[in-house]
Amino acid sequence: MFDEYSTVNSEISVSALYEQAEIYRQQENWEDAIALYRKTIELDPNFSWAYNQLGDIFSQQKKWTEAIVVYRQAIALNPNFSWSYHNLGMALIQQEQWDQAILAYSKAIELKPDFCWSYYYLGEAFSQQQKGQEAVLAYFNAWKQNRDLLESLNRLGEVLQSQIKKGLDEVIQDYCLAVNQHCPSGEWRDFSPADFELYIKLAEILTQKKYDLAALIFYQIALQIQPNNLDISQKISAILEQKKALDQAVEQCRSAVQINPTDPESYYNLGMALFRNQQQDEAVCADLKFLELKPDIFLWNYQNIVDLIAAQNQLNSAIKIYHQAIAKNPESSIFYLNLAVLYTSQGDLQSAIQYNHIAGQKIIHKFRPQWQNIAEVLQPVNHLNYLIIGTQKGGTTSLNYYLSEHPNVMSSMIKEMPFWSNQVDRGLEWYFSHFPPIPPDYNCLVGEATPINFNTPEVPENLVEFFPNVKLILLLRNPIDRAVSHYYHWFSLKWELHSFEDAIQLELEQLQDQTIDFWTKFNYPQFQGYLAKGLYIYFLEKWMKIFPREQFLILKSEDFYANPDQGTTQVLEFLGLPEYHLSKYHQYNTRPYPPISESTRTLLKDYFKPYNQQLEEFLGMRFNWNDS
Repeated sequence: MFDEYSTVNSEISVSALYEQAEIYRQQENWEDAIALYRKTIELDPNFSWAYNQLGDIFSQQKKWTEAIVVYRQAIALNPNFSWSYHNLGMALIQQEQWDQAILAYSKAIELKPDFCWSYYYLGEAFSQQQKGQEAVLAYFNAWKQNRDLLESLNRLGEVLQSQIKKGLDEVIQDYCLAVNQHCPSGEWRDFSPADFELYIKLAEILTQKKYDLAALIFYQIALQIQPNNLDISQKISAILEQKKALDQAVEQCRSAVQINPTDPESYYNLGMALFRNQQQDEAVCADLKFLELKPDIFLWNYQNIVDLIAAQNQLNSAIKIYHQAIAKNPESSIFYLNLAVLYTSQGDLQSAIQYNHIAGQKIIHKFRPQWQNIAEVLQPVNHLNYLIIGTQKGGTTSLNYYLSEHPNVMSSMIKEMPFWSNQVDRGLEWYFSHFPPIPPDYNCLVGEATPINFNTPEVPENLVEFFPNVKLILLLRNPIDRAVSHYYHWFSLKWELHSFEDAIQLELEQLQDQTIDFWTKFNYPQFQGYLAKGLYIYFLEKWMKIFPREQFLILKSEDFYANPDQGTTQVLEFLGLPEYHLSKYHQYNTRPYPPISESTRTLLKDYFKPYNQQLEEFLGMRFNWNDS
């Protein structure tokens, strides 16, 4: 404890005090560490590193004012140490002192021009100040220093798309003027001709990320440097042609709305067309009208709409729509579930939990009418016995519905919750609020189906921490057929505009990019994963490093489709439940679509063949997909 140093004599060295303070800091014994750093400074007021370490502790404790003071003292003593400026910038950002943060990060970059995070947070500060071009330059240089910093490219694209709202030609002109033919090496405040190849690469990435107009700006910067480059000119023309097509699509959707102003699908299509055309404000208006006309959609399947509404600060408008819908039909459980989705997006988890519980009470009489008389004693579930983890378009929806009919199974009220991938911080109370309540001591198994869990590397680590004995059910479908079904699902939602062949070719190029590892590519926001999600061996190896083989039931989707009663019986046996047969096994989430060409099928068959063989060898199972 610090008491042993409180009667310090000059005999105790400053270095000894500092070393002990460091030990306390590593032990997260903040109080004693702070006391010893202060004593070190008292004995040696010029000990700059003690100020810096003290600032780090204050930052850890979110005491931003105190952190700013001591970082400034560290800088006064050692004005050439870049890390003090960087850390000062972080504390200033937390206090929303944007001008001061910009000065701090600019100095940090001057001293250490190769540190990507100083550029990134400089971009954040410029963005808050509505200084778009400065923010874009900072984000570009962050990515230039670290090509794996994908978030920097996302922010760059967002800022550019926002700027384009004031007029594309004007923005292009502004950025082309920022090309400095005499830009010295290491200077980041202008676009340098020396970075020509990076501008081309960045434009290509932005195109893949659907930031086409942002990509256009960087192609124009590149053309400014090489005005006779025919390849760049052609790419610019292609984007402009696409922009013309998007404008035409918007006008067609507007006409459809005028012809039939009460058709919700017309508003959905208009919203998607406007969104693709970077007209977010108008897109939100169309989306809100879509919700108003069709509030009984499964809103969790339209997370893109929820995210856009949230980004445009219109969540309260959507919430109002659902309160009005409830006033008209207070017994509709779907309205309460959709409200919970919106409140969750707003960060109000308690309200979300409340409305999920109401939905659970409303839904009881539909599938457990015998519980109506004991509704007041029903309790939320608090355990998880099984998960249907995948694969997408492999029959998971059908299996989930079949299991939910069993009297000893309690399925979630909504399908596909990415809780175990990126929502664990919302807590188990929020997660379990998505299940209907059950009577005390009721003997049932609790589970849900979220097929994206299989393809998300964080899920097994998160899941095993809470439910290490959970049983895992996996339906695997011929990856070619899975890819086709996945594509046409997205195509029907207007989330995909390419032809199947073009979409597949684009993904093949991405998968074959040897400069980026598989998991990084798979987490690209624009990466649809039509093919990648069929590389089952990659994902299964990850899962089986964490969960033992006996906790998995792996079924072939084709067999399940052919005989759903037998497949469901296998699942019930795996779960230790008595047999339960349905009178009819309806197949869910099916839609007709045209067959792919023989040449494309052959291409994909050759592509998947080695991965299918690895899968069969790994599991000791035969799927025979290479023969079909």
